Amino acid sequence: MNTPSFTQDWFSRSIPSWSLILNKLSERTTHLRILEVGVFEGRSTCWLLQNHCKTPESSIVAIDSFQGGIEHKGMELGTLRKRFEANIATVESPTQVEIREGFSLPQLAKLIAEGYQRFDFISIDASHQAPDVLGDAVLGFELLKPGGVMAFDDYIWSPMRPGTENPLLLPKAAIDAFTTLFSQKIRIIPNLPLYQLYIQKNAGG
Repeated sequence: MNTPSFTQDWFSRSIPSWSLILNKLSERTTHLRILEVGVFEGRSTCWLLQNHCKTPESSIVAIDSFQGGIEHKGMELGTLRKRFEANIATVESPTQVEIREGFSLPQLAKLIAEGYQRFDFISIDASHQAPDVLGDAVLGFELLKPGGVMAFDDYIWSPMRPGTENPLLLPKAAIDAFTTLFSQKIRIIPNLPLYQLYIQKNAGG
């Protein structure tokens, strides 16, 4: 059996938080439905298949343009989808991964228009520009089950020197705007590392 091949590891730091959250969600259902908005080479997808998606009834929908963003400048991305597919193929799991190639906003809108079944867990990690992140959050929220959890990666990420940041190019402004506007429909999950921010949709949401 082949082993997955990754050039970057931006995910391992999230494993303790994801494990805690997904173990809690698994108490409600043994068949998790997961949406990943931004998957890169599939490191997180492989981990999900290995650890939390182990039944044919579980599912993962992976949205990615496979073109990268400003944070991927200088990387070789021409074979990114092939690398993603090759990596997830190394994992023996009955769970199917549905790939939706394209930019996140139209792909999320399509899922809503199709009446797609809602998800237990959604990861937002596509474009890092604030308008895109806000759009991903709002559309993703429509696809999140009541009681489900949405994870925002790179909450405090910035490639810019202190004092030169443009907030419109960073996720934090969008995530803060979302959590403010939706404050009566969510709770922010406390006591987790702030490099990611996690929200849970209210039961009546």
